[in-house]
Amino acid sequence: MKIKDVILTFILLIFVIFVYVCREDIAKTAVQTYMHFETLNTPKSNVYSDSFTFELVQKTDDFHVKDYQGLLDTIYTILDSGASEFSFYCDSSYNKCMDDFENLSKNQALLSTINNMISPYNSYAKISFSYNSYGKITLSVDKLYSDEEIKLIENKIDDFMNKNIKDEMIITDKIKAFHDYLINNSVYDKARADIIESGNNVTDSNSHKAIGPLIDGISLCSGYSDAMKIYLDKLHVSNYKVANDKHIWNLVNVDNKWLHIDLTWDDPVTNTGQNLLLHKFFLIDTNTLLKLDSTSHNFNKDYYPELSH
Repeated sequence: MKIKDVILTFILLIFVIFVYVCREDIAKTAVQTYMHFETLNTPKSNVYSDSFTFELVQKTDDFHVKDYQGLLDTIYTILDSGASEFSFYCDSSYNKCMDDFENLSKNQALLSTINNMISPYNSYAKISFSYNSYGKITLSVDKLYSDEEIKLIENKIDDFMNKNIKDEMIITDKIKAFHDYLINNSVYDKARADIIESGNNVTDSNSHKAIGPLIDGISLCSGYSDAMKIYLDKLHVSNYKVANDKHIWNLVNVDNKWLHIDLTWDDPVTNTGQNLLLHKFFLIDTNTLLKLDSTSHNFNKDYYPELSH
């Protein structure tokens, strides 16, 4: 064998050994290179996707996540679209992506805040993530509302609007009409609230969803706030829900001012069982809200930058 052939054989052998030893790193690099150039289409939005703009998160069409804000925006965009499953990637330049993602996946308060910014119809009852070592993350969503429930709610609200809402009405009167309708036609589900407060839960009631106040005539704060958000979305008014670990209510933009609506506190439980309709917590600013009650209405100001102006 010629010496040149020996050298070539030796080089080839070294190369084969190198490829074998480094096969995992080479495969990872190849996958990451593929992901970098792969075109990811924006998830197709359903009819319940919001067109509002918020400060905490914004819609994105770049699903190669490059920073923490991009991670938040991606999750918001997927949830808002109504997709049941969608995958995105950590960009190779975002070294902390997987660490940030794991921390975010455990931050239920922040995920719930994002969930409160989308249509209740697209919101999740349960959200789960899967990921691999190559930076691919898949989000899976179990929806809170079934198609049958959405149809019942839509028919009920459409019927209300056809009978009670006129084009010439100002926006505050349109909102007040629905506020009063919900309170006059439902009662607060104190029995279930007490059970939840004790650390338990019941599943034989719809009072935590909009179908509670609209169809069953009984509601928790989440049922009231979902029903109001669905209605406000129909009015094309920018809005979302504000929450802490024990309470939730609505925030709506009227005349470029963010104002609070709390149907639960405008439908108080009385010792006599008398049904009351109040407007104490109807379209009030944050200072007024906190003066009236700063305990049940406390919230993380970092999650609601609109309220810091």
